[in-house]
Formats: sequence, C-alpha cells, structure tokens
Amino acid sequence: MKNTVKSILKVLLIVFLALYLGVEIFVTVCLLNFNDQRVTVLGKKTLIIVDEDFSKDYKKGDLLVVTKGDGAEVDKGDYIFFYNPADNYVINFAEVTNTMKTNNYYTYVVGNEYNVYDSYFIGKDVKNYSGIGNILSVLESKFGFLTLIILPTMVAIIFEIYAIILEVVELKKEA
Repeated sequence: MKNTVKSILKVLLIVFLALYLGVEIFVTVCLLNFNDQRVTVLGKKTLIIVDEDFSKDYKKGDLLVVTKGDGAEVDKGDYIFFYNPADNYVINFAEVTNTMKTNNYYTYVVGNEYNVYDSYFIGKDVKNYSGIGNILSVLESKFGFLTLIILPTMVAIIFEIYAIILEVVELKKEA
C-alpha cells in the first residue's frame, strides 16, 4: 500500500512537472515572438488577448487565435482583425464593405470608408478560447513571468546544485 501511494505521487509529480515545463516553454515562445504592438505572432497565427469587448462574440479575457489567410478569401460582409495605424496600431475588428486588389496587394474598406492595407491585416479566421486570455495575460506580464516562471526555475536550479554538493560531500566522506 505504501509503495502504491509513493508510485502514484511520483507519477503525479512527473505529470505536474511536464505540464509546468510545457507552459513555461509556451509562454517564453510567446514572449519571444512579440511584435511591435506587443502581440504574439507565430507564423500566420496571431494571439490576441481581448482587453475590451470587440463584439457580442468576443469578450474581455478571451484568447483569439487569428489566422492570416490569403487576401482573396476576404469578401464583402466578412469581419476582419487589423491594426489601426490612426489609433496607435490598436487592434480593431470590423466588417468589410469592399475589397480592392492592386499589384497583388489587397486593400479592405471597413466601416466609414476606412482603408485597411494588406500590411495591417491580421486575419479573419478565428478560434476563440474564452477566459484563457486572462491567464496568458498574467503569465506574459513582467511580474507574472518573474514569479511563475523565473523564480520556480531558479529554486529548482539551486536545489539541484545543493543536491550535487551533498553528493560530493558524501563521496568525500566515504573515500
């Protein structure tokens, strides 16, 4: 019975450490792939943490994974995400009222005749993860990254160094 409990605890510890390591790596990759607007861009996917309600579909705290497809896929009536250079590159979400193509670049007209150029277009295909944005926001903050990623890693490293020193001392005593 005692060995079974120890085995279960050992397995749970390994699972916890594996999950923690996965989160640690994911958050670090997200931070390393911030663009100038402090938004994570991984290839054609952009991770948007909603900090204010975009619409009835996207609420504060949601994590949106927006995929940038081919510009030809955007049609009149589609809703797109884009950076608004007139508003300090804040991410906006609006309905396309017209599309234009010049020299293999697309321009989307949204709202009151506002042009969104291809370089500011984020995407239209969205996967919404409700509430996950709040967690990622904390992990990506300076304080969150320090307390939840860096400090536990430092404690683990110090513990390992301590264990090595104990082993060396023990070997010297035996010799």
